[in-house]
Amino acid sequence: ARAPAVLTLTGITGIVVTLSTLWWEVKGQCKGPRDISKLNLSVTYDLPYFVSNTPVQKLLVFNGSVYVGATNRLTALSEDLKKTHEYKTGPVHEGPRCSACEGCRDQPPNANNTSMALLMETYYDPELFSCGTVGNGVCSRHLLEDGELDVEVNCLGSHNKDGSRYVAGPAGTQIVNVEVGGVVRFFVANSEPLNPSLPSSSRLHHTISIRKMWETQDRFEFVSEHSYMDLTPGLRGNYPLHYIYSFQSGAYVYFLTVQREGGTSKAFHTRIVRMCSSDLELLHYVEMPFECIYSEKGRRKRSTQMVFNILQAAHVAKAGNDLRRDMDLKEEDDVLFAAFARSKPDSPEPTASSTVCVISVSEINSFFKDFIQKGHTKPLYHFTGSEEKPYNQTSFGCGKHEKGYRLEVTRTRPPEDWFSGRFRNVLLTSISAMPIQDHTVATLGTADGRVIQVVVSRFGNTDPHVDFLLDTRPVSSEVAVLSPERPDASLLLITGNKVSKVPVIGPGCEHLWNCSTCLLAPAFMGCGWCRNRNLCTRSPQCAASHWSQDSCPLLITEVFPAAAPLKGHTSITICGKNFGFSKKDRFDGKKTVEFSTYCIYTELYVQVCQVMITSFSSWPGDCSYIILHMQNPVIKGIFPEFGPKSGGTRLTITGSYLNSGSCRKVTIGGATCVVQSESADMLTCQTPSQDSPSQHKVQLHMDGVIREAPANYTYNEDPLIHSVQPTRSFISGGEKISGYFLHISPQYLLSNLRTCTQGEDKLAIVCITPSLKGLNIQPPVATKMKFMLDGFSTRQYDLTYVEDPKFEEFQKPTLTPRGSKSVLEIKVPRVDVEAVKGEVLRVSNRSCESVTLVGNTLECTVPSELHTATNDSDAGFLHFSKSPLN
Repeated sequence: ARAPAVLTLTGITGIVVTLSTLWWEVKGQCKGPRDISKLNLSVTYDLPYFVSNTPVQKLLVFNGSVYVGATNRLTALSEDLKKTHEYKTGPVHEGPRCSACEGCRDQPPNANNTSMALLMETYYDPELFSCGTVGNGVCSRHLLEDGELDVEVNCLGSHNKDGSRYVAGPAGTQIVNVEVGGVVRFFVANSEPLNPSLPSSSRLHHTISIRKMWETQDRFEFVSEHSYMDLTPGLRGNYPLHYIYSFQSGAYVYFLTVQREGGTSKAFHTRIVRMCSSDLELLHYVEMPFECIYSEKGRRKRSTQMVFNILQAAHVAKAGNDLRRDMDLKEEDDVLFAAFARSKPDSPEPTASSTVCVISVSEINSFFKDFIQKGHTKPLYHFTGSEEKPYNQTSFGCGKHEKGYRLEVTRTRPPEDWFSGRFRNVLLTSISAMPIQDHTVATLGTADGRVIQVVVSRFGNTDPHVDFLLDTRPVSSEVAVLSPERPDASLLLITGNKVSKVPVIGPGCEHLWNCSTCLLAPAFMGCGWCRNRNLCTRSPQCAASHWSQDSCPLLITEVFPAAAPLKGHTSITICGKNFGFSKKDRFDGKKTVEFSTYCIYTELYVQVCQVMITSFSSWPGDCSYIILHMQNPVIKGIFPEFGPKSGGTRLTITGSYLNSGSCRKVTIGGATCVVQSESADMLTCQTPSQDSPSQHKVQLHMDGVIREAPANYTYNEDPLIHSVQPTRSFISGGEKISGYFLHISPQYLLSNLRTCTQGEDKLAIVCITPSLKGLNIQPPVATKMKFMLDGFSTRQYDLTYVEDPKFEEFQKPTLTPRGSKSVLEIKVPRVDVEAVKGEVLRVSNRSCESVTLVGNTLECTVPSELHTATNDSDAGFLHFSKSPLN
């Protein structure tokens, strides 16, 4: 919160106004905004989309056209996602004697064709390669002419003895195509499923391979006889290996995998795989663990490190100017943006807890170099042909004379979560990043179909500026970028069978809750506040005269106090927002806010003033009004007018307009009487102590105005108790214990006894003993008691708890006349007569005048008001008054 501005109103002397960009909460204070989130998460947007008849797996953008790889079809779309062409890829009939490309045309379809890979190659011609699951993963080559898909289509299923036509594996495929020395090479990585029952004869796909096209353009071939690696025979079907993402940067090709940590380990982690793009036989191959960590600082500055081990999605892109400065990068450096999740124990299945790590590819290469040079490596245990060979630890280039190596790095330096745990309760399933202006914007998809956009910055604000529901289905990790060089660049996101177009600058501004959040959003969003709609919008959605990107309209939510005493110096707190708000988020009381007042008299003691607050914003004449009542407080009386010199008495002040102003204080003889409650006609406070009996004025101070009570308050000597009876109580409590005073003010007792009552002669205090029965203790129990009268406490007196009387052993009482009195006699085996004196024995709900024990007879003298009774029934009924003994 900012420091409030203090200004003096013109037109009324002695009124001070305090402005605060906060909300009203307690007396004289304001609280923070009620909207905890800066984003309205319920807002949805109507975005361009395409819906396929079957699930969508792959996306690719080329020359302004969008190519969608879905089950059984390949579709071409325009930039606005309208269908322009479609090529049917399935379903087909598959069998051992059927064509790898078309199946058996004369047989009914028995297999769908799921899109496994979609890539573009332009070195020779504009060629689109589409690989599916039919034909054991064969690919088709589409020569594109004006975006059409069926002008020239070649199935790359011609038979080679080396099996190179089987490209895409059924568990997932990643392909990177790179031109090296005038030849286009295809680096193919096929995921390995966990399927121990899979026969070895059906494992047709190499785990990692390098291929190229034949000159006839109708088939693939391996670039050499040894340009592939497979899982060792003992691991195939038993060692799950999932290739998540792939890319090429500089002289290297990279794959990101999720796999087991070791040969015998059940735990999973992520690895980054690197190989030389010029390599013919995978002789420069290395893997390194790659995870993301989040360090949560505890209360004692101890940090708890959480490891996010399972990669969900990744994207390589260039960084914007701000991020390059933060990371000390060159303009040409590639940056890897990776979304991780914590896995379930011993499982690759993710939990709903994610992080985002950002690292440059050059830093990854530095890690590889450092660890290999220090010997933190071991042979690959899971691939064939990976026996340890001598290698040069000082040179790791990709030249012809470099010695080969196939290694696993055993150390790692995991990067830290870039967003400090912000996504710990979210499962991120998609990530992409793009530079826009000087910023780098990450677009994140979630498992529950939401899209989050946030500026990636080391030192700036990293709160998401977009968070909206795209679909009810998860957002796929497959992402494509449309028109990245244009201001209207968009991302293409997959949810099930739907492809949506999401602008990089955000889908809109309506999700930004309030004006200040709207104006502080990243500039590239183009958001401004539409005053007549009270909504954050872009300029086309609002009339120019009502739309501003510079300042917000004044909003007053509460004023304290609503009334002030005449001739006082009242501080007025105005709670609200946007007092002089600008994009710089400054508060300038001298330049941005002015005040004027207009007052009228409405009655003898009340004057109404109208205060106008003018804000110099982009809207001239922007102002708000508040009403302030000027009042003349009056004290009519105080009660009680007496009390002990020890203080602590609750003093009640009555009158009118007693809660006027912003600050009230009561004094008695210059000492503060602490205010406990207040209203317009009554105020209570607790009297202070005085050294000796005396009389003092009672004064009410309100914002510099003093009002005096018509009577003084008198301090008397503290009360003195000379005797207490009875000194014993039954264990169930309910006894009346009386303390008899030597001197005390009757008014004092009348107003201040709360948990106790007064005796009939006004000179005794009568209190009820509590029950100790629930404490499971055996009587007799010796305790101490004392009387607390406001600020005064007596000395301690002895009190003994005794056993409750046993009513089942009592005999029926008899009434016996004794002179002018009547006595009820009860034969009892045993009872504590001292405890009975506590008025627990009653006749017709009246206390016995006296209770005595003569031998084993308990005698109760009937109260005088019952002397007219002539028999037992006329005398009423005899009982112990306290319910626990009934």
